[in-house]
Amino acid sequence: MPRIYFPKIPLILQKPDNLEAAQVATELVFRTIPSIGKIQLRNFLQSVYNLDVAAVHTINYEGKKKRHPRTGLYYRRPDWKKAYVYLNTPSVTSPVTEPPLVEK
Repeated sequence: MPRIYFPKIPLILQKPDNLEAAQVATELVFRTIPSIGKIQLRNFLQSVYNLDVAAVHTINYEGKKKRHPRTGLYYRRPDWKKAYVYLNTPSVTSPVTEPPLVEK
């Protein structure tokens, strides 16, 4: 039996900026760990989610430095990467709207 490789890539889908972009999505925004590359992310989305990816743009963010309120010690939030994924064919998502009215 052949082995199947499932990569452990944490992806968090970010909320779109406007409602029109939420209905027919040609651009998706993900938050992930910094060690993921563009090619690896593209291959993952194409193989697991069957998305037709046109381009991937990434931005690295450094974690914020914080100070604990009680102890006064400094700590740091983890670094993260924001990935903009552009699709060739739009992905239809359900819009965030009010529930439909039921007539009596």
